[in-house]
Amino acid sequence: MKLNALVLPVMAAVLLTVGAPAFADCPTEGCPGQTVGTIEVPAEGALVSGYVRVAGFALNGNLVSNIDLYVDGTDEANRVTPAGGANVNLPRPDVMQAFPQYAGTPGAAPGFEMSFRAANYSNGSHKLYVRITDVTGCCYFLAPRTIRIDNAKNQPPFGVLDVPIPDSSVHANGVLAVAGWALDDRRVEHVDVFIDGLLEREAVIGVNRPDVAAYYPNVPDATSSGFVIFIDSTRLTNGVHTLTVKATDDQGQQGLLATRRFQVFNNAPNLPPFGEVEYPLLQATWFGNCLRLPGGPSGGEIRDTRYIMTVTGWALDTSIYAERGGVSHVFLELDGAVLKDTRGAFGTLGCRREFNLNNALVDCYGFYRPDLNVLYPGFTQSANAGFFFAVDVGYLLTDMGIKEGNHMLQIKAADKEDNVTLLKELPVNLECATQNLDPPPLGYVDDPSNYEFIGGIFPVFGWALDLDGVIRVRVLIDGVAQVDAVTGRDYAEYGLPSPDVSAIYPNYPQRGNSRWRFYLDTTKIANSEHDLLVEVIDGRGNYRSAGTRRFIVNNNTLVR
Repeated sequence: MKLNALVLPVMAAVLLTVGAPAFADCPTEGCPGQTVGTIEVPAEGALVSGYVRVAGFALNGNLVSNIDLYVDGTDEANRVTPAGGANVNLPRPDVMQAFPQYAGTPGAAPGFEMSFRAANYSNGSHKLYVRITDVTGCCYFLAPRTIRIDNAKNQPPFGVLDVPIPDSSVHANGVLAVAGWALDDRRVEHVDVFIDGLLEREAVIGVNRPDVAAYYPNVPDATSSGFVIFIDSTRLTNGVHTLTVKATDDQGQQGLLATRRFQVFNNAPNLPPFGEVEYPLLQATWFGNCLRLPGGPSGGEIRDTRYIMTVTGWALDTSIYAERGGVSHVFLELDGAVLKDTRGAFGTLGCRREFNLNNALVDCYGFYRPDLNVLYPGFTQSANAGFFFAVDVGYLLTDMGIKEGNHMLQIKAADKEDNVTLLKELPVNLECATQNLDPPPLGYVDDPSNYEFIGGIFPVFGWALDLDGVIRVRVLIDGVAQVDAVTGRDYAEYGLPSPDVSAIYPNYPQRGNSRWRFYLDTTKIANSEHDLLVEVIDGRGNYRSAGTRRFIVNNNTLVR
């Protein structure tokens, strides 16, 4: 945006603060003499209904502490948001471009956003007031904004298309990601994605979006307002296309969320496989039995099922020629040497049924993944894109001559045209369990995922196993043990069914009931990043880690 396009509205913003009401409790001594800001949304005289978004910016050089919204007056009884009820200090590069003198000041992120429910007010004209309070205690009001409320009007769905960004090119792997969020004063029925005017797909709705809930804390569905879909762009011609996303509510009212132009440039060398490695986690320690044992009836690599370490995930592929598309195999490398290959290349055993694991399929690609079939509709192999490797670490340390210590594990996927992708590179530490009389527990945190936004009373789930038995599972946040918000105990509920874990670790005690659940009260910790540590107390009384996560708390007080 050009600077001169900003000057007029921003100059208006300066003038709009003139004549704004004073606030008796705000000190004036030592406060900045000039303030800049305006209510940008809703527009002056706008007809509104449903949930009304109020957004704008405010600058006085100081960091904003909180912003409050008032309706039809500036008395305490007119306040809509409790203190801290708005989202503040949002980046606004366009505003900073117009006011470069504020660059580098504590208040250099001047944006704000909040909402209120129109149904709480009568039909007709109403006036909005926004009060700014900075960290020094200085307060000022922006110029008021008049709106008209019509509660008989059905508000069309509204929202944001986060991806793709305007005028973007499709990622080189041929996947067009479409993601965002949509809300309605009733209920969003579905979200449709159009390409060049034709209906392409219906997006998956109900995706967790606690960041949206922070903007609309009084909307019950805001936490699950996200939508996402992945489109195979190889079915589109190379060139510029138009993407349109519309949301429809349960009364048939449709709202346009966004229109984007994007460019497709696909050719065979630019279309390698893609995917995700879900397990193991970073900095994993793999234990094995270093006492030599005879091979199993399959003559394979699984000797001691107590020490089976797994590698799981999924992989997909696209191609401009349908007959050439698809993943051909997935393989593991340890320090650059092939360790496992699903097709049995490089002297590996390949995909097979392992007798010592109850004839389970191991080292295979093609496991059923209905979640991917929903998210990646139309992609080759999307319903059967999972892979699973079982690694007997003791076999690596004894029969293969690999040394104890740190190693680099690489998980790669190849397509039918021999394009290879590194899905993930993970450092792993190999260690003999015979040198460690108390091998650590195994475990995983299912929810929350890494860097997930959470709030309120949040149910944390996972599973844990230990060869000596699991006595207790504790949840620590930033090193401090937490108390379950429902049970009042300082440990998780353990013993929930886990048939999936039992199939992978058949020789562990409690394998069929190894899941745990813990209700975390996030309102007792700060709105910021936190580290979650799952601690297992085993049958010997030892305390060991069985999973970690980093998450973000975002709690906002409900508006009335």
